[in-house]
Amino acid sequence: MKYSELKSRYGLFVLILLTVITQFNCTPQTPAEEGRQVLQQAALAMGGLEALGAIDNITRIGTRQISSFGHGRRTSEALYVQPARPYNHTVDFTVPRELVLSDTGAVAQMVDSVKGGYRNAGRGAFSPMEAARLERYRTEWEKDMAKFLVAALGEESSVEGVSDGVLEGQPHQVVSVGIGNVLYKVYVEDSGHLVSKLEFTEHHFRFGDLAKELIFSDYREVDGVKLPFSEERRQMGLTTQVLEWSEVTINNELQEDLFQIPEEIQERVSFLTQSDTMPVEPTELAEGVYFGEGKGMNTMWVDFEEFILVVEGPNDEVQSLETMRQIRETVGEKPIRYLVTTHHHEDHNGGIRTYAANGVTIITQAMNETWVWEMLNYPFTLQPDRLAQSGVEPKVELVEDRRTIKDGSRTVELLHVPSTHAESFLVIYLPRERLIFESDLFSILQGQTGPPRVGPDAKILYDVVTQEGWRVNQIVPGHGRLVGWDEFVTALNASKSQTE
Repeated sequence: MKYSELKSRYGLFVLILLTVITQFNCTPQTPAEEGRQVLQQAALAMGGLEALGAIDNITRIGTRQISSFGHGRRTSEALYVQPARPYNHTVDFTVPRELVLSDTGAVAQMVDSVKGGYRNAGRGAFSPMEAARLERYRTEWEKDMAKFLVAALGEESSVEGVSDGVLEGQPHQVVSVGIGNVLYKVYVEDSGHLVSKLEFTEHHFRFGDLAKELIFSDYREVDGVKLPFSEERRQMGLTTQVLEWSEVTINNELQEDLFQIPEEIQERVSFLTQSDTMPVEPTELAEGVYFGEGKGMNTMWVDFEEFILVVEGPNDEVQSLETMRQIRETVGEKPIRYLVTTHHHEDHNGGIRTYAANGVTIITQAMNETWVWEMLNYPFTLQPDRLAQSGVEPKVELVEDRRTIKDGSRTVELLHVPSTHAESFLVIYLPRERLIFESDLFSILQGQTGPPRVGPDAKILYDVVTQEGWRVNQIVPGHGRLVGWDEFVTALNASKSQTE
């Protein structure tokens, strides 16, 4: 054998040997390492992890189109679709806190995770935010795409693995990563390595285990980083928000005076920020009849000879528990037999599960039957509420047109009143006390100045009272303050004269 041939065969042998040794010495990546590498590529595509980490604040200007879940006029309409409106939104990640400005540059909403927050309802009415709402904003800030990958690649995250997926016909790598108590599926496109979607399920205080999607597109360069200029938010597979940005800027000098809490509500905001309950202030309207004024959402309870009837179970479990405590304080340990809900909108019914857990019968208009059972059967496995823990089978009774509940000298009348706000609406009338309870047909918020807003449902309310021959002295509202009937009629007449 020639020397050159021997040398060639020896070289080939060495190459094969080295390849085998290399393969044995190269430990394959774990699923977690593969997933982490995909997230690192995504961060690099956005400008790099260091650049993303250096974003202290972000301001976005454009439009927001909201479709409110659980607010359709009919129970068959899952969404109340609103038009797109101008939206000016700033998030300061250093506190964190956020600011929403109106068209005129006035503060529409300010949320500070330390100081508290409020919403400006206009005309002098401010709505302070409770501690639970502040916590919900904190979780939203964590999902902001400007900072999400910083958290996903941080020490407190847990990358579980990666799989192949397809989104809108395009191949993606889907990384599973846990941050806090939430497991995310992060869709990263194969071509540009940008994040297209976050998919996750998290606890919602009214809907329980809520499936959500955040969809990102139209990435553009902003001061050395790539950020999405379009975002779609989905709940239970339905689009609830569409955000389209015309301008995005980062690390601006923020105007500190805009983040201040108005002096007239500072004490209230401070209290709510530190409180683990929701204040409900009782006012006795007549013997055994109480108005429970909450933070923007109200309740009424009526003391019968053998039981108590409650009207409206709004907001959440926290408010329901405080209302029940106030009921015990005002009328004693008598059992609550009925909870009457005026209509199906989720803000007015976020607390009905708490009453159902205590064996209370829920009374609602007949068209709400499917909806009310859905509300009572939502899965609450991530953070079980009282109903989920109780194992109680809820009780529901339906009202077609009208129903009268009597006990001794007490009478409460329930009447179906279709409105432009909700088709399956109940108005509650107490003839002896000359009171009427309604929600969303007419309201004046606490602190609100100027002429009240009068919509078409106010006229519907007036016509019903007139046609039924009811004698009403006072309106007890689901929102806002108590309103005298004369004040209501004056506002209605003033509105008519303005339109004539």
